[in-house]
Amino acid sequence: MFTGTSIRLTAMRKEDLEHYRTWNSDPAFGRNYNSFPIRELSEKKTEEWFNEHSDNNFRFAIRSLKSEEFIGVCAIEDIVWPHRVGWLSIALGPDFHGRGYGREAMELLIHYGFNELNLHRLQLTVFSYNDPAIKLYEKLGFKHEGTFRDFLQRDGQRYDMHLYGLLAHEWEVGRK
Repeated sequence: MFTGTSIRLTAMRKEDLEHYRTWNSDPAFGRNYNSFPIRELSEKKTEEWFNEHSDNNFRFAIRSLKSEEFIGVCAIEDIVWPHRVGWLSIALGPDFHGRGYGREAMELLIHYGFNELNLHRLQLTVFSYNDPAIKLYEKLGFKHEGTFRDFLQRDGQRYDMHLYGLLAHEWEVGRK
């Protein structure tokens, strides 16, 4: 369930936190991962994030099968159990883009959400300038459902944020 051909999903480890902190101060990482200003996270803030656990959040480290190297993080979070809906997120370290790790991690995460957590709907947001992510999500079967116009401002320009959704039966049809 958690192993693909080149990566696997595991629990986060204490030794991953320094990489995660460093990545957050890298514009290439932070500007695609969230809408907050780029900044290095404090050790305390990173520890709090690491120690946060609930029945509504399932966070995983993405690791190389060959080396066990920490290459990213992905999650199903803020699950609304009565409606069986969860939010997906993924972020790869700056040195790990373009190798297929994101697609493989998303496939494992989606499979987990629909087949283990028994969710009906998975959704995510993506900034309009993140073309590689948009292409990936659409290849995986996510449907563009709406746009938050002029959602964020970066370097003096306004950008949209798109909402994408995927239903369990759409995923199953796409797998066949």
